[in-house]
Amino acid sequence: MKLNSLQSASSRSLFSIVNNILEEGIERKNGDIPQPVSSLLKLIVEEIEQRVLKQAENLKKQSLLYKTREKRYQSRINALETLSTGTTEEHEVVMQQLQQIKIEKSRIDEERKLENQELNLLLKEKVDYEMHISSLKRELEFTIKTHEENFLQLKTLSTETKVELEKKIIELACNLVDSQKRVEELENLSESKYMRWKKKELGYKHFIDSHVGSIQDLRKDSECLKQEVLKIKRFYIEEFNNFELEVKGLVDAAQNYHVVLTENRKLYNEVQDLKGNIRVYCRVRPFHQGQRKKQTTIEYIGENGELVVANPLKQGKDTRRVFKFSKVFSPTATQEDVFGDTRPLIRSVLDGYNVCIFAYGQTGSGKTFTMTGPNLSSIEEWGVNYRALNDLFNISQNRKSSIKYDIGVQMVEIYNEQVRDVLISESSQKKYPFCRA
Repeated sequence: MKLNSLQSASSRSLFSIVNNILEEGIERKNGDIPQPVSSLLKLIVEEIEQRVLKQAENLKKQSLLYKTREKRYQSRINALETLSTGTTEEHEVVMQQLQQIKIEKSRIDEERKLENQELNLLLKEKVDYEMHISSLKRELEFTIKTHEENFLQLKTLSTETKVELEKKIIELACNLVDSQKRVEELENLSESKYMRWKKKELGYKHFIDSHVGSIQDLRKDSECLKQEVLKIKRFYIEEFNNFELEVKGLVDAAQNYHVVLTENRKLYNEVQDLKGNIRVYCRVRPFHQGQRKKQTTIEYIGENGELVVANPLKQGKDTRRVFKFSKVFSPTATQEDVFGDTRPLIRSVLDGYNVCIFAYGQTGSGKTFTMTGPNLSSIEEWGVNYRALNDLFNISQNRKSSIKYDIGVQMVEIYNEQVRDVLISESSQKKYPFCRA
């Protein structure tokens, strides 16, 4: 047989070859080897064969057990990975535990590598042991050959040579005893390693059982979280639907509001038209300091715009004259009272209507007092101009969400039958000739 075939052959076949060689050697030298020695050699070889086969079967069972455990751990890791696709919080917790399990798996893989190394060492020791057995067999064959060579010399040898042969046989028996002890030591070593692996297996099983319980708790928590998320989702869907209905209602109300607003503006300006496109107000100036009240010619001021003026220089019917205005303001009327009747026209300006407010009268009749006011630092003494501008800006500011206004101001005066622009400098002052109709 070649060396390659010996390496690839099974231990059972090798032992069968050894047994065949022993049987053939014993049969060839039948009677030369004592029967007890030959039977003892057969029993020893059979015992060694049985123990080696048992050890090989145990190693195969352990390797199969490790493979099944690896598949089981891999399936559990896959289950944990599938569980990690849940909610974000569950995913983070499971990922942490998965990391721990992977670390444990890596540690288990390292221990498996160490155990595989130890298994490889045991296999190497087994190979060494088989090689040792083969060497013993070769030695046995060599002794048999030498015994066969010296068998012819046995007749001539003395009892001393017989004693030497017996010593050699005893030495061979001692070698067999030593090999048996070595086999027992290997068996004890394999049993201790088996017990250690059993303890590790129990530890791993306890660890996995604890993690399975935590994973079940995580599943329950994830189900609760899913139920809560579904409830919140339903709640927000209902809220969004209600909000959508409310927004639609607000849109409809806004559209209706704009329609009503335009109608109100139209009605408001129609009311202003009904009051009169041209309104004439009369304001009676109070006496200045140093003037006497007896010199007044105003006898009566009515609430509906009637004004009775008395002329003491005339007699009869011409003594009193009655005038009719839109409204007459008494000497005690304030700036706010005078502006009150012109205030609605400011809104008409912002609605797109042309409005003109001006004061007319002789010098000293109070035009500047009414239109500008005596003291601009006091809001109560503001005249019509400043109050009108203030209302213009306030209304435009309130309507800025829906309407954008551009406001411009121009101020002119009529003096000596010339129209002057008072907002430009004196050098470029523009004069407009006063045209009489």
